[in-house]
Amino acid sequence: MKNEMKYDTFGNLDTDYYVEKAYELRRAYFTALIKKMTANVKAFFANVTASRPLKSASQH
Repeated sequence: MKNEMKYDTFGNLDTDYYVEKAYELRRAYFTALIKKMTANVKAFFANVTASRPLKSASQH
């Protein structure tokens, strides 16, 4: 079994490295999430706008 863990200079598990890796993964996940949500909201409003006729303000 190969040990692929990263250790610091004192032989301890390098927690700073793994915390930073976790932050990188979280940033990548939230970036993808925001992009997908933005696309879904744009698609929703594009469909709503296309299916409804525009109303003019001077229908009194």
